[in-house]
Amino acid sequence: MASLMTSLREAGKTLLKIAEKKGLDEAEAYLVSNKVLTVRLVNNSVFEAKGVHDIGVGLRVIKGNMLGFSSTADFSKKSLEKLVEAAASTAKARKLPFKYSFPKPRKIPKVAGVYDKKLAELPSEKAVDLAYQMVDASLSHSKKIKDNAGVLNVVSYETLLLNTHGVSAKNSGTFFEASLSATAKSGKNVSEGSDATAGRRLKELKPKEVGEKAAEMAVSGLKSKKLKEDTYTVILDYEPASGVLGYVSMLVSPMIAKLYFPLLLDKMGKKIASQQITLIDDPLMPNGVGSAPVDDEGTPSKKKIIINKGVLKAFVYDSFYGAIEKKKTTGNAVRASFAVGVSSFPGKNYNGEPIPVPRNPYFKPGKWKREEILEETKQGLLVRRFHYTRLTNPTRGDFTSVLRMGLYAVKNGEVAGALKKSRLIDNLLNMLQNVDAVSDKLVVAGSWGDYAHTPIIRTKAHVAPID
Repeated sequence: MASLMTSLREAGKTLLKIAEKKGLDEAEAYLVSNKVLTVRLVNNSVFEAKGVHDIGVGLRVIKGNMLGFSSTADFSKKSLEKLVEAAASTAKARKLPFKYSFPKPRKIPKVAGVYDKKLAELPSEKAVDLAYQMVDASLSHSKKIKDNAGVLNVVSYETLLLNTHGVSAKNSGTFFEASLSATAKSGKNVSEGSDATAGRRLKELKPKEVGEKAAEMAVSGLKSKKLKEDTYTVILDYEPASGVLGYVSMLVSPMIAKLYFPLLLDKMGKKIASQQITLIDDPLMPNGVGSAPVDDEGTPSKKKIIINKGVLKAFVYDSFYGAIEKKKTTGNAVRASFAVGVSSFPGKNYNGEPIPVPRNPYFKPGKWKREEILEETKQGLLVRRFHYTRLTNPTRGDFTSVLRMGLYAVKNGEVAGALKKSRLIDNLLNMLQNVDAVSDKLVVAGSWGDYAHTPIIRTKAHVAPID
C-alpha cells in the first residue's frame, strides 16, 4: 500500500510540474487505485469470479477563465505529457462566465470504520464461499426455491488528490455489496424474491441473511392475490425507503436540479415534507457507506442538515457549482460515472469530473419500532422492494415504481398475505408530506450499487394492479 501511494504521489507531482511548465494557471490530479473482486451467481452456481485492479488519474486544469479535463490509466512520462495537453485542449472549448479556482488546503478530519484490512485482503476463494452461502441459505429455506442469481462485490480503494494550491488529501476505504434474487415455483405458479445489503467491514457481511430473506419473499409470493386500485396507507420497508431517500438526495444537487429535475429549485426555506422528515448528510458517520474524511476534490467532510422537520434548508455544493452560485463548497464533490457510455467498476472513479451530491445521506430515525408501525396500521400495504423507480415529471414530481415482488396486504396490524405485481403512482412531495411514522433504526439498504442508511417510513400512496 505504501509503495503504491508513493507511486501515485510521484505521478501526481509530475503532472503538476508539467502543467506549470506549459503555462497553465492551476492543475488538480485525482489519482486512484481501485481493486474490485466480483463473484457472479447464475443458476445456483458461480458463473464467474474475477478481480480487477484499475489504476488511473483524472486531471483538471485552469487557464484564465477556461477549465479542461482528461484522464488516463497510463502513468508513463510520455502519457502524462499527453494527458496535460489533452486537458489543456479541452479547456479551450470551455470558457467559464464566472471566476473559478480549485479548493485550498484545509485541516482534514478522521473517520472511523471505513477501511477494513480483512475485507481488503479477502482471498478470492473466501469470497466465492461467501457468495455460495447466500445460495445455500436460499435453497435451504424451502424446496420450492428452484433458482438463484446474484453478485458479491468486494472493493478496496486508495485515492490521492493533489493540486497546485498545496492540497494533498489521501482517502482509503473498503466496501462490499451482496445481492441475491431467488425464484420459487409451485405447480404453474412462479414467484421472485430478492435482498441486498452493503457495508464497509467484513464482519458486517451476513450472506445467509441475504439468502434467507430473498427466499422467504419468493415463497410468500406464490400465493399472491390481486390488489384493488386505491390510495393506501403504505409502509415502505428499508429498500424502498432508500429509494425515496435517493431521489430526494438527488434533487438537492444544483447540477441535477438545473439540468434534469428542478422540483426543489424554488422551495428553499419552504415545507416540502412532514415534520417527521429530517434529511441529514453525514460523511463523518463511523462505518457510513458513504463516509470519508474528504470529498473527491480534497475538501474536508462535514455534517449538514438538508431538510429539518420537513423544511428544505440547504442544497449541497462542490467547488464548481458553488462558484456558479457564489457559494462555498459544502464538501460534496463526487466523481460519479454520470456520462452515458463511460465504463466503471464499483468503488472510486477517475474518468469523470466531480458533481455535487449528498455523500452519506439518511433520514433521521424516529421513535417508532418496526413492529409498532405495523401494529398501528389497520389497513394498508407493506412494500419491501422497488423496481424501475422514476420521477416521470421533473417539475411536478410525479413518482412511480413497479412493485413487482415483496408487496403485502396489512390488516389489523398484521401482514395478511402477498399481493400480485402492482405499480405505485403518486407524487414524491405528496408522499413526503404524508409521512406519519419513521422507524428508530437505520439499516443499510439499496440495490445496483446505490446504498444508504435508512429507516422505515409510513406514508400514503396510490397503487394500482398491473394486469
